[in-house]
Amino acid sequence: MPQFDMILLDEKQVEGTDVLQHTAGSPAREGGGDETYRCGRCKTKLLVNVAHHDAHGVVVKCGKCGSLNTEPHHHHH
Repeated sequence: MPQFDMILLDEKQVEGTDVLQHTAGSPAREGGGDETYRCGRCKTKLLVNVAHHDAHGVVVKCGKCGSLNTEPHHHHH
């Protein structure tokens, strides 16, 4: 079961992007695969047991520390 630390973004990088709101205590998305993605700052699990394509390009705002995260495999500058 691979776990990945997500990459932190700043507000300017996510302008015009749909941001998935995570609530502390439960994953923003769960199920469908075997990959878990954690907040790059506080290590809270944001996406749990998801398929890779469900995490692709997703931006998640951590409900615990407020950081904006994206999955690390396809990072665009």
